[in-house]
Amino acid sequence: MPENFRIKSVEVLHKPMSGAAGISRWNPIFVRVTTEDGLTGIGEVGLAYGVGAIASIGMIQALSEAFVIGADAMAHEALWERIYRRSFWAEGGGPIVSSALSAIDTALWDIKGKALKQPVWRLLGGAERRPLRTYASQIQFDWSEGPRRNLNDPSAYREAGMKAVADGYDCVKVDPVMIGVDGAWDDRVRGAFTAKQLSLYVRRVEAVREGVGPDVDIIVELHSLPSLTGAKQLIQACEDARIFLFEEPVHYANPAAHHALAHAFPEARFAGGERLYTRWGAEPYLKTNVLDVLQPDFGLVGGITEGKKVCDLAHLYDITIQGHVCGSPVATAVALHVETAIPNFEIHEHHVYALKSVNRELCNIDLQPKNGAMIAPDGIGLGIELIDDAFRDAVRVTIQ
Repeated sequence: MPENFRIKSVEVLHKPMSGAAGISRWNPIFVRVTTEDGLTGIGEVGLAYGVGAIASIGMIQALSEAFVIGADAMAHEALWERIYRRSFWAEGGGPIVSSALSAIDTALWDIKGKALKQPVWRLLGGAERRPLRTYASQIQFDWSEGPRRNLNDPSAYREAGMKAVADGYDCVKVDPVMIGVDGAWDDRVRGAFTAKQLSLYVRRVEAVREGVGPDVDIIVELHSLPSLTGAKQLIQACEDARIFLFEEPVHYANPAAHHALAHAFPEARFAGGERLYTRWGAEPYLKTNVLDVLQPDFGLVGGITEGKKVCDLAHLYDITIQGHVCGSPVATAVALHVETAIPNFEIHEHHVYALKSVNRELCNIDLQPKNGAMIAPDGIGLGIELIDDAFRDAVRVTIQ
């Protein structure tokens, strides 16, 4: 009797953990897709932090009712196109519809791997590179398994960098601007930086360089907080720190701002892309070569199906890839699978949140680097599963 890969149900699991481990607004959301024959696949919405994750639940339900239930789980390419074209709103992009589509698509790849008894990275073309160079991300929150701390004094930045190097990393990422002069979160950094602000930001970066030494790369993360003026000030002021990448130096609403920076600082290297959706969203940044490294989030860009296309498109423009990873171990596994298979991989992100027990306890394997490198799971499908006991208090929605 032929196998039946028709999709029988889609389950949404919402695990609100705001305040856990000092992480505010932390709300990982997962899907579990089940076929008529009982195969299951999992995916994750790429909105674990920030505001709006809960909106994806309704979108997953709507897409599942309209397109997913009864569809062939192995025909992920056709289903992706049908959702993108026939939902009407998906063609406009945006995080809610794109994250819902991404989570569903990822779950289908998990099912496909299980059906064919292969890891996803092998289905994507096999291993181009193993293991994957990895960096310690967001050390302005310290580098620790304990509760998140907003670091203020430059000496604390130096110590956090030293901790990451002691763990085996040869690259660290720090945002020197998001924590203000008073030690509190500060998103009021548009316009020109004052002399006091700029001095603090630069001293933080210089302290990290002092702590990690001359042979460790530093990524300066700016989370799209500065204006074009502020970004220019900071890039110029950090010239002596030998920065590996400047990430999200300005916001995405105006690609011309990225072009202006690339023109003003031809020796600097720029990264971004976590808030770009599908290849159509990424293309304006690629064809102008304003980014040196593209950072698609595979829980937002359109899942593995679309994410692989985006990586291939970047390769056309000689742009390398670092998947954006800030979610549960599921998000980590997905990025590792894609990054393993592509020829233009640059480096893998390991967020400080990935060290926290609230995330590590969600899944059956604990994906952590060894000597600053990571390896994609070898199990079939994504090679990772949710631990049911961890979701006893989760909000569940089942679509059949």
